Amino acid sequence: MGIVALGAAALALASSAVAADRIVERGVVQSVTPSAVVLRALDGTDVTVPVGPGTRVRLNGRAAALAAVSPGLVAEAVRLGSGTAVAVRAFGRASGRVESGRLVRVLPRALVLRRGPGDTVRVPVSARTVVWRGSRTADAGVLRRGLQVTVVLSPAGAARIVLVRAGGRRGT
Repeated sequence: MGIVALGAAALALASSAVAADRIVERGVVQSVTPSAVVLRALDGTDVTVPVGPGTRVRLNGRAAALAAVSPGLVAEAVRLGSGTAVAVRAFGRASGRVESGRLVRVLPRALVLRRGPGDTVRVPVSARTVVWRGSRTADAGVLRRGLQVTVVLSPAGAARIVLVRAGGRRGT
């Protein structure tokens, strides 16, 4: 009996150690490759989560291939320690399009982003557009020229979510 009790105690200690090493990363999917998923957390930081052949993927609660996870989806990745993710769970309807850049103009019905030198894009906004700053939703009034943002687009091309990135303001 003593050996069985000792074995059970060892298993209990091992499983609690594994639970202590469990890391859950959450955010909006920025990119997906066969070896990693990049998530943008609510604080604006990008987190790269390694994935592998043993990673289980679920999309809206159903088993899916990693290729079905696309930018714009909300996701969480679970890994043990610094290894590859054991599970990736993604939710939502992805438009497949995300725009990132510095705000050049904030208009009543659109945002103009500079993606690079000489490369700007006009993104329509609507009453359904949600602005996130840090870990909270914010009023659209926080959007100012010079802020660094990431915009998740709806299938129709309008801004669905505007994420104000940390350290987003620079000289304009």
